[in-house]
Amino acid sequence: EKLARIVDKALQEKKGGGDSSNFGRDGKLEEEEDSIVGKSPEIVEIAKLIGQVAPTNAAVLIMGESGTGKELVARAIHRNSLRKDKPFLSVNCAALPEALLESELFGYERGAFTGAYQRKLGKFEQGDKGTIFLDEIADMSLMTQSKVLRVLQEQEFERVGGNQSIKVDVRIIAATNKSLVNCIKDGNFRVDLFYRLKVVSVYLPPLRERKSDIPLLADYFLKKYTRLIGKRVEGISNDGIKILLKYPWPGNVRELENNIHTAVVMSKGGMLMPEHFPIFSENKEKLDIDFEKIKKDYHKLLSQILEPIFPKILANSDGQIYDHLEEALERTVFDLSLKHCQGNQVKTSELLGVSRNTLRDRMKKFGLF
Repeated sequence: EKLARIVDKALQEKKGGGDSSNFGRDGKLEEEEDSIVGKSPEIVEIAKLIGQVAPTNAAVLIMGESGTGKELVARAIHRNSLRKDKPFLSVNCAALPEALLESELFGYERGAFTGAYQRKLGKFEQGDKGTIFLDEIADMSLMTQSKVLRVLQEQEFERVGGNQSIKVDVRIIAATNKSLVNCIKDGNFRVDLFYRLKVVSVYLPPLRERKSDIPLLADYFLKKYTRLIGKRVEGISNDGIKILLKYPWPGNVRELENNIHTAVVMSKGGMLMPEHFPIFSENKEKLDIDFEKIKKDYHKLLSQILEPIFPKILANSDGQIYDHLEEALERTVFDLSLKHCQGNQVKTSELLGVSRNTLRDRMKKFGLF
């Protein structure tokens, strides 16, 4: 992986000094898959941090929006650790219901539940001496959190339906795209687990905060997909690069990769032009919108909506105008967000930046099921 090379460079600099701005060739590693590409100051600092933490057994908490490359960082830590020849196992905590997630992590004994015809080993046993990556850990239930905490504290657990303590030696790396501090305030995340996981924290900035890396990333993905598809494409036009730099990339590097992939598939050769990228056809008018200006206009927009009806609101006041308006706005935001995500609770909670438990509470409160 690209980041592994960066880490090697960072480790060398740590030992003998050097200029970290020169790692890799143009911030890229040729012919390697699943790379984190870039030479922005943010990426260089992340590489140095990984170089420091990888040789240890410390738990790591990786924070950042969806699509920023959190699992790639986790893999880079594993590959540069003393556990590199042992398993690296990834579990998406948001993808499984609570009971299934518990069985996936800790395994189960025969007869533990209907359909448990034989013993199954969980990820913690399968990954003994290796690294377990817990993605989207904010969506883990409090019950399962307590069991993960026990693994962190005592390096032991029990299978579902079992009563025998099993010792394991695993390193835990967790990731989240949500604020665990807010989850703790909402009562949805254990504060003791938070501090056990956050021995070392890594923050991955969104792509919009490291736009200088976009041309490098675009070139990397272009080479990757022309090679995989077997199509000859000369490059990306200047206008194409301008569009890529202008777009805010809410889906981050993952969305950029998808756009380059689509553009290569749809291209007939030659240079990739703006019209080859899905973001151009889907957001042609929006690309000219200044989102920061829109946020500043929220007050003006709400005033325009409320001003004509405000006298009537005052006339019927029961002394709780603020509470009523706040609840109405909250209901509208949750309702529209659920519709935008077609009822997908995982996507809706990510969009709003709230935990799934908070989302379910609001859905129940406002009758949005």
